[in-house]
Amino acid sequence: MFRTPVRIVALWLALTLASHAQTETRVYSLFAAPGDWFTHSGVNYAFFPFFHQWNWYYGHVQRDGVVGIRTDYTRSGNGSVYFYTPTALAKSDIEYRFLDGQSYWGRLRNLEWLSYDWYRDSRSTVAGYIHLPLRIYVANLDSQGRLRDLGYLIYERSMNGFSGAVPTDTWVTEEVAASDRRFWQNPINGGNFFDAQPLSVWQSDAGYQPREGNRVGVRYSGDSVVCGVSVGAGTGWDGAFIGAVDNIVLRFRNGVQLHFNFEVRPEGDVNGDGIVDDADLLQILMAFGATCSGYCFYDLNRDGVVDDADLLLVLMNFGAGG
Repeated sequence: MFRTPVRIVALWLALTLASHAQTETRVYSLFAAPGDWFTHSGVNYAFFPFFHQWNWYYGHVQRDGVVGIRTDYTRSGNGSVYFYTPTALAKSDIEYRFLDGQSYWGRLRNLEWLSYDWYRDSRSTVAGYIHLPLRIYVANLDSQGRLRDLGYLIYERSMNGFSGAVPTDTWVTEEVAASDRRFWQNPINGGNFFDAQPLSVWQSDAGYQPREGNRVGVRYSGDSVVCGVSVGAGTGWDGAFIGAVDNIVLRFRNGVQLHFNFEVRPEGDVNGDGIVDDADLLQILMAFGATCSGYCFYDLNRDGVVDDADLLLVLMNFGAGG
């Protein structure tokens, strides 16, 4: 029995739409509502890894900068990533980076879509053009397939001909790959190169190598690889910044499609999978009686010991999430 042309077209359309659908990954907070509040007053950077979702971490936190997945500015669900930097010296980031030294999502030339949602609170006192920049981790591969020359390519409106103040107290969605926006380079331990180039230049076969005086940056080209993503606030922003980010989306021509939606975990969710179930109950029972400090995920009420109170939180919220 032959399919009619209409049915064939309908099938083709359904398969095409499915192939372009983004697979959502929910990145959950370490703590239940109102969520996380990670800060560090020291000069040196502090890092806070996610025990429940490897390769995610709060990073480069210094001089009272704050970062955390929280409920302050809800977007696609119950949360987003909150940022607060009280002075020009403060800094805070959230990042995903493959830490094994060899994994990556795809070649830079194959990055065809990159978007994110950002929010600037009107209480911010930094210059009006400042918003949360989006960074991608880029590297070259050595002969053994290991990552080298790691650094950021960074998108900001101010490097793309936008003038004046950015919107405040509203969510803004920006796509920066298909629209061929300009990116500047920050090699790890190599300083900043503000000679921003369209993404298509970085993606070309010849690529681009920035220079500034006697300093030479890293040459990235279409053969370079994308191995992470980052958003952060500070440093050098004169004043205070308050804002948030959500829904980071990347799509590569090799079929890799990523959508990171930041959510606050339900009360009683020990393992950070967004559901309170038998796995959480088992983890509490296995850790029962243990003492801990810092961000110990078994200690749900953060009183320093895993006890009846934590077990009760799991039982009272059993079945929540999903």
